[in-house]
Amino acid sequence: MATKKAGSRLETEIERCRSECQWERIPELVKQLSAKLIANDDMAELLLGESKLEQFLKENALKQNSSPRGPRPKLTEVRKHLTAALDRGNLKPEFLQEANLIMAKLNYVEGDYKEALNTYARVGVDDLQLAAVPPYRLRMIAEAYSTKGLCLEKLPISSSASNLHVDREQEIVTCYEKAGDIALLYLQEIERVINTNIQNRSPKPGPTTHEQELGFFLETGLQRAHVLYFKNGNLTRGVGRFRELLRAVETRTTQNLRMTIARQLAEILLRGMCEQSYWNPLEDPPHQSPLDDPLRKGSNTKNYALSRRPRVYTGEKYVCVCTYLLSLIAIVTLCTG
Repeated sequence: MATKKAGSRLETEIERCRSECQWERIPELVKQLSAKLIANDDMAELLLGESKLEQFLKENALKQNSSPRGPRPKLTEVRKHLTAALDRGNLKPEFLQEANLIMAKLNYVEGDYKEALNTYARVGVDDLQLAAVPPYRLRMIAEAYSTKGLCLEKLPISSSASNLHVDREQEIVTCYEKAGDIALLYLQEIERVINTNIQNRSPKPGPTTHEQELGFFLETGLQRAHVLYFKNGNLTRGVGRFRELLRAVETRTTQNLRMTIARQLAEILLRGMCEQSYWNPLEDPPHQSPLDDPLRKGSNTKNYALSRRPRVYTGEKYVCVCTYLLSLIAIVTLCTG
């Protein structure tokens, strides 16, 4: 009984470290877990593969518009761990999904975009549950959508038909929008969990709060969709996406991002928005707008649904938040421009 309790405490601590991205602690926790429980070799391989990949990405940060350079010694270790976990087939279904998601991420980092997409297809990313899952799982799913979008951008379309290009563009943007929505949900959830733990621990001393970082994949999910909307001539949806991000309940991690988005939105409103193209932030965007490229095809409404969405400011509170941010940025822009 004591061994089971010790194992349960370790599993809870491992889950917390995965949610808070404290990857440097995982190897030692895995050693403790392996010493206390039997038949956990596959789980240990998954955890070691994930932690080594995340440590590698922390030391070798990816950048937008740069291509991964292929296999490296540390990534070879990651692949060995994940392959061992997957080949033996002893993982529970949810952990088997996680191992595949990590493997797909590794494939992207090594530049094998096609295999990454094949892995996501096998896992069925759109069928992954968002309800009643730990925060780290939300992060993994958000990163999966972001990585899928990145892979689709890297791979050429085999046909030159214009409608296929439009469909591909929409699929890519939808991946980033889903990634961004789930990333916001993850950041809200992990902040809630951290705050609850602090309250439960107080006034007992404990470790300092771990500072959350977005990382390349979450940041891409949050910032890439509106860039593509503007690039494709759909300013209405670009502005709409800005507003959606600003409407999400703020966390400490998203404060700087919100100010950046508010500044960008203020610049667009100051330069290009007129009475005919403006619409109420609490209403759906117009189907047609003078903001948009007249040759552009597609709708200004969302074409996807999520089973769980980030919490948002509503009604007057949302309008007040947006008005304050945009007024502040507009004043700074006018004073410095």
